Amino acid sequence: MFKGHFFYMQFSDLPPFIKVSPVFTPEEIQQLLTVNQLPDDDEIDAIRDEPEIFDLLNAFIGDDSSRQIHLQLYAQDLLKKNKVDQAWKVILL
Repeated sequence: MFKGHFFYMQFSDLPPFIKVSPVFTPEEIQQLLTVNQLPDDDEIDAIRDEPEIFDLLNAFIGDDSSRQIHLQLYAQDLLKKNKVDQAWKVILL
């Protein structure tokens, strides 16, 4: 749905939950728009076993809203390190 090649990603291309996220600043959203292509399902699935991601996914079983917020906070930290592609993978889990 949100996969594909974007030469210039626009705000309207963002998943709705990012547009209304209480976590991301306007500057971070602009940073997310700098990608040419969103990660595919295989790239996203590949990070599930990373220790920090695994812990986050398992810490909030049954509480999807808290899980999403904590994943977005983790992605925000990645954005601060200019790891935009990695942040997208976390956001799209």
